Amino acid sequence: MKTYRVGIVGLTGIAAAPPDAPPQDSPLREPMPPSHAAAYAVLPQTRVVAVCDLKAELLDRFRLDWQHVWADVHTYTDYREMIAHESLDVLSVVTSDHCHADIVVDAANAGIKGILCEKPIATTLADADRMIEAVERNGAVMTVEHTRRWHPLYHQARALVRQGDIGELRVIVAHLGGPRAMLFRNGTHLIDMICFFAESEPAWVFAELDPGFEDYFEYRGDGGRDPAGDPGGSGYIHFRNGVRAFVNCRRGTCKGFELELIGTDGEVFVGNEAAELWTKDAQGRLGGRFLVPPLYMKSHILGAVEELIHLMEHGGTGISTGHDGRRALEIIIGFLTSQKQGNARVELPLPR
Repeated sequence: MKTYRVGIVGLTGIAAAPPDAPPQDSPLREPMPPSHAAAYAVLPQTRVVAVCDLKAELLDRFRLDWQHVWADVHTYTDYREMIAHESLDVLSVVTSDHCHADIVVDAANAGIKGILCEKPIATTLADADRMIEAVERNGAVMTVEHTRRWHPLYHQARALVRQGDIGELRVIVAHLGGPRAMLFRNGTHLIDMICFFAESEPAWVFAELDPGFEDYFEYRGDGGRDPAGDPGGSGYIHFRNGVRAFVNCRRGTCKGFELELIGTDGEVFVGNEAAELWTKDAQGRLGGRFLVPPLYMKSHILGAVEELIHLMEHGGTGISTGHDGRRALEIIIGFLTSQKQGNARVELPLPR
């Protein structure tokens, strides 16, 4: 079995956090890996050989947390130097939202064949386009880490829609609330899941951003750390297959992440922890049942890493490609464009 040499750029929590200890009362239960490093640690075919961050304290923390797994990991403060010296097969890009593009392009041009990029793919469509172009031109694979695309509950909900349990899907109502309701940093998850269920290209959008962001027409955040630089908002997406989606990604609303999938004959409610199906019987009576997802062994970031390795070895198309990531980003940019035009309808695709 080939062992893949892995590098990680950016060592915040989602990149490097160690797993929690399994519950004492249930030795068969083990939490899903909470970070890129934790996912690589449980896969025997991957070995983290180098990590990079601008902050020395994060490099020191990584050594402390992971020395029992990778005692000889090399540390860098310049990702270009790491790429040049480490003969990497796989790279995780876990930097600030607006810093993904150069790293992905440089990695692909250097011959790295597997790239796991955190969401959002980028903060401008020009950056997303050059990332995708570099990956495809160099024969590499890029997976965008929209985590819920590897969550069994969302796959079960989509299977119900696909097999017609709710009739024809007509409307999606999606909610993300709480202090981290930020379109680029966390709202990208919500919008990507809308696309996951709609299974169509967006045709046009309109939106209204949160108060205080009336003049926010292009990204000017700090990469996702401070919510004050990343707007929330409410919007509408019309897909080419006729599905309509209503987006609520607003600070000042109750915390949560839920989607309501409304069809001609029923509804599916799905969130991070639970899902339920409501349908009418032959007499028109409404009845519901909770969904129990299949027992997938690998989901979340672990599922993303395992799929990336599979694609490198066998080819094919993953479930969270650069094009999928770009689609969610274009909708967000469309929302900003609508705000700039007085909350007007904006046709997609946007001009390149």
